[in-house]
Amino acid sequence: MKKNVILITVLALFSALFATLYLYDIGQKNKSMSENVTVIVASQRIEQGQIITNSMIKQKIVPKQYVQPKYMSEIKDFYINDNPAYISIVPFEEGEQITSSKISSVISGFGLANTIPDNKKAITILFNNQEVNGIITSGSKVDLISIVEYENKNQRLEEAACVVAQNLLVLAVGNDIIGSAKKSEEEITVSINIPVTVAVSMEEAQKIVLAQEKGILKIVLRASSDDKIQQNKIVKINDICENVVANTKIQSTRQQNAEMQKRQKELNEIINKYSQKQ
Repeated sequence: MKKNVILITVLALFSALFATLYLYDIGQKNKSMSENVTVIVASQRIEQGQIITNSMIKQKIVPKQYVQPKYMSEIKDFYINDNPAYISIVPFEEGEQITSSKISSVISGFGLANTIPDNKKAITILFNNQEVNGIITSGSKVDLISIVEYENKNQRLEEAACVVAQNLLVLAVGNDIIGSAKKSEEEITVSINIPVTVAVSMEEAQKIVLAQEKGILKIVLRASSDDKIQQNKIVKINDICENVVANTKIQSTRQQNAEMQKRQKELNEIINKYSQKQ
């Protein structure tokens, strides 16, 4: 009988000990989750590709359970030698936490590779000076439209325009790379054609390459706040002028090939020129 009492007492002590440890562990977890953490949030909307400055961010105290992975907590970390150190690679809404996975270092001496957002590629397209100079800059958002010629059911050549890619971030215009110190505009001003480098998905890159080979590409500037992707509608010349057959200004296949080869040669020469200067 005495042994049973001792055994029951020991078991009761162990049960009380385990219960105490369990409750202590829960209390510690709750205490940890209720702790406040200082994070950096956007004080205004920050567009994709913008250099992040003091006026765009602020500190905010939030409960630990609401902290995002790879959060940042100090405004001073956004500066190196009093110069902005990061650009946004995605848009941030006001109040959204700034995380290190969604920003990229401002590096001016290591080429374009450091400016390409995650899961994106970079492709360079040659445009006429008048289409780009003073209009498109690094950090702009653009759409690309392809103008192609085709043979209709009556075996007549017609022209049509279609959207190839939308909402693309411009990484560089000539040697003006996003996030770097602005270059002199002298070379851009005197150049006949200017290379524009944009961030694209692999599928967008394929479409752009095909559009370059088979037609003419035009660039369209977007508003900085416009992120909408619209349905792609093909516009034919008859949609502009009813019952008009687009048989004017149509080049032969040989002329088109010669022109495309000339444009590609110019593009390669200009890319090499700017690459050597960086």
